[in-house]
Amino acid sequence: MKLITAKISPFAARCRMLIYAKGIHVEFLEYPVDISKEELSAINPVSKIPTLIDGDLVIPESDTICVYLEERFLNPTLMPETPAERAQMRLLCRIADLYVMTALTPLFAHLSRRRRDQVTVDAGIALVQRGLHSLEQFIDNAGFAVGQRLSIADCSLAPILYFLTVYLPFFDIDEPFSKSPNVQAYWHSIKRDPYAARVIEEIHLGIQQK
Repeated sequence: MKLITAKISPFAARCRMLIYAKGIHVEFLEYPVDISKEELSAINPVSKIPTLIDGDLVIPESDTICVYLEERFLNPTLMPETPAERAQMRLLCRIADLYVMTALTPLFAHLSRRRRDQVTVDAGIALVQRGLHSLEQFIDNAGFAVGQRLSIADCSLAPILYFLTVYLPFFDIDEPFSKSPNVQAYWHSIKRDPYAARVIEEIHLGIQQK
């Protein structure tokens, strides 16, 4: 089994965190060092990072990869116990993807003050803060995102929240979670989890190498 990954990608980090937590043996192919853009496109027409290769099966999209690995390797499980908690887990993943990371991504083009469109930045920051407000309503803050143990929600949230701590200071927001105490408490807890800490360090190295 192989995972085409990239240290700097929070979506690839999500899959790696789940793989580490479940103790699955997976060969990592770092894009574009170990595999070129052309090779990726030949394997996966969607040309997305991450991409999982399991024999003849090719799976793009991080959430689909995580669910596949969870169902293929049942123990230890990263699914919460009750239907309500599983719904909460899926909701947090969706909020993180659609309303936090999607809002943050356009801001990467405006990191330089000299080339910054402040109107675009202000709109983007407002969307990020709205996404954090949504997370605030649904996240648990007693160590994990849902319940009392690690879940797929943590694999989704830890890399994305780390991105906020790295990139929002470029826009003079040094305390990204100051208006979201539940998210802030969660962040302080989850970044000490060994699997989260591992992928956070990998992302940090990827940013340094960029």
